[in-house]
Amino acid sequence: MLVSNAAYCPNVQVLEAILPEGIIIPTGFETVGHIAHLNLRDEHLPHKKRIAQVVLDKNKPKIQTVVNKTDAIQNDYRTMQLEVLAGKESLHTTVTESGLRFQVDLGTVYWNSRLATERQRLVDNIFRNSDVVCDMFSGVGPLAISAAKKVQYVYANDINPAAVEYLERNVVLNKLERKIELLAKK
Repeated sequence: MLVSNAAYCPNVQVLEAILPEGIIIPTGFETVGHIAHLNLRDEHLPHKKRIAQVVLDKNKPKIQTVVNKTDAIQNDYRTMQLEVLAGKESLHTTVTESGLRFQVDLGTVYWNSRLATERQRLVDNIFRNSDVVCDMFSGVGPLAISAAKKVQYVYANDINPAAVEYLERNVVLNKLERKIELLAKK
């Protein structure tokens, strides 16, 4: 089937036109900076490159890379095995969340944009200005850095050395060096 004016059609409409009849149309993805993160089903895998290209084409310039998770998270660092399906090969990106910026490499660290609401809920409703917070599973710092904007002081650590490196960068990027102490071993 030919899609006329495909540039003006939503992702779903284009995918309905190009994928075989009977396949459930993938409708969503997580956005991490400039990366669209898909979780394709087995039935989608033979068409993964076409699906990714539609996602890339329909979401430019915001989306520059499209990836698919190839396996469940099975390691202590909670990193995902990702396959780049379209666009730039780099898994390094910058995420903006609650007015803060975070550098992330999805190939070496864990990031979940869907936790943003929970992180903000903690900062807004649980933490007080006089608190000292210890984030022992800080990753690249989304909770620790958000908390540091409100609380007196934050101690942060993570088991993943790559996450700790990004945490250090993100503390500096957000100008919070005087409010956060990293407890990681070097």
